[in-house]
This record gives sequence, C-alpha cells and structure tokens, in this order.
Amino acid sequence: MKKLLALVLCLTGLLTPSFSALAQTPTVSRNRLLFNSVYPMGEDEVPEDMVTLYSLSIVVSLAAIQLDREAASFARAMFNDMIDDGITNYLVVSGYRTYAKQQQLYADKFASYQASGYSDSEAEVLAKSIVAVPGTSEHQSGYAMDISNTALGGTLSGNVEQSAVGQWLKENAWRFGYTMRYPKDKTEITGIVYEPWHYRFVGAPHAQILQERSLCLEEYVSLTKEEGRTITFTDAHGLSYNIAYADTLPDLDLMKDGVIVNPVAQEGSGYLVTSVTHNPIKTPLRWN
Repeated sequence: MKKLLALVLCLTGLLTPSFSALAQTPTVSRNRLLFNSVYPMGEDEVPEDMVTLYSLSIVVSLAAIQLDREAASFARAMFNDMIDDGITNYLVVSGYRTYAKQQQLYADKFASYQASGYSDSEAEVLAKSIVAVPGTSEHQSGYAMDISNTALGGTLSGNVEQSAVGQWLKENAWRFGYTMRYPKDKTEITGIVYEPWHYRFVGAPHAQILQERSLCLEEYVSLTKEEGRTITFTDAHGLSYNIAYADTLPDLDLMKDGVIVNPVAQEGSGYLVTSVTHNPIKTPLRWN
C-alpha cells in the first residue's frame, strides 16, 4: 500500500501542472528527448532550475551533485521506495556536468589511449565510446545521473547491474520516469558502451513505453518521427495517453485534453505530443 501511494503521488506530481494549465496552452517541457552526437548542446547551455540532491536527503558521493528540480524530485521518490524495499546502500556519484568538465573528461580519456599506444584516430574512436564528446553528454542537460552503491565503493562498472541496487533500478526506475539510457543491446544505436549505472529522467509515460518495448530513446524517436507511428494506451491508474510526433506545436484551438510537449531536440527538430485524459478502463499499449 505504501509503495502504491508513493507511485500515485509521483504520477500526480508529474501530471498535475499539465491539467491545470494545458486547457489554454501546452506545456513545452525543457526536457527534450535527445541529447547526443546528432543533437548536441552548445557550450553555453545550462539547465535553468537545478537543486542539489543532498538537500533532498539523497545519498551522494559529493554534496554539490545537482539535477533538474523535477528530475530530482522523482529521484527522491524513487530512492525512498528503494529503501522501503530494504535496499539502502545506493550512492549517486554524478549528476549535472558542465560542458567544460565534459571536455576535460574526454581529453583525459583520449590522452590515456594515446599513451597506451593507440593512433589519434583509434584513440578518438575508443574515447568516444566511453566518454561522451563535449556537448553530447546527457549530464550537461541536468536530467541524468550515475548510480552506484557503497558496496562497490561508488565505482561504475558492469558489476552495478549485478548488485541489489542495479537490479532494483532495472525493474523499477521506469515507475518514476527514469530509464537505463545505454542498455547492453543498444550500443550500435546509441553509440555509447553499456552503462547500467546511467539513468535518464524522461518522465511518464515515456519511461514506461521504453521499458515495456525494450526501446532506447533513439528508437523511440525514430518510430514516432521517422515512421509516423502513434502510441495509445491507458495505464493502471486510468490515465489514457495518445502520443504522436508533430513538426510544429499543436493547434491550441483543436486541443480538448491535457497536453505535454517534449521537443525532440533543438528548435526545428519537432515535438513529441502527449495528450492525456482519464479513462477507468485499462487498455494495452498499442502502436498505430
């Protein structure tokens, strides 16, 4: 019952702003879907509203670690639920990262491969697969964090997945709007090696769809934008979603339902438009 209440409060917190304001205008989320090598961020792009995780009583390796305020709120609910399940040794080791910090990490990794005898071109390929090129890291967005546990000393490796923390996150993070961003079987699509510690906040209902259909964000965008497919389903709480790609913002005169709008990436890249209504009859997730 306690877990159900936590989830209901979590979902309510995400959707309430939409229902209160969206009758007049759609909420265009700051949380765009893709931050990657195809859709990079500029050096001057900094999240608008961040908060330290330490201030929310989230266990961190450094008190200065920050996330977007909404993402941090859902992270707190997620970790509290994890603790209720008896897993208390999680540790957040990274959150928001500046462009300059990412540049330093990339340069250090590139140099380490050069020092190991790799050519410049080889070192570049290897470095890019481990450390995101500056401007392409989700950490710069403020919506991603790296999660380890105290038993591993806060290290980031494949062992995270085998830990109780990693297993819990893999099964439950979607309920709080988070997704494992770089799965083991998607490296050729994401361009990033398997990272079972890296979780990205995408919100409801996107995290649920990614989980149920075993999709990464690049595939999700491709299905909706490139193939023009729409998604309709009603979740266990009676919230019905219709999700479709749009080149431009929807015509406000035609909107009857609550609408959440996520930019695909930069301006001009289009939008994923999610209409939300209440429907007491649960239907399976369906692609049209």
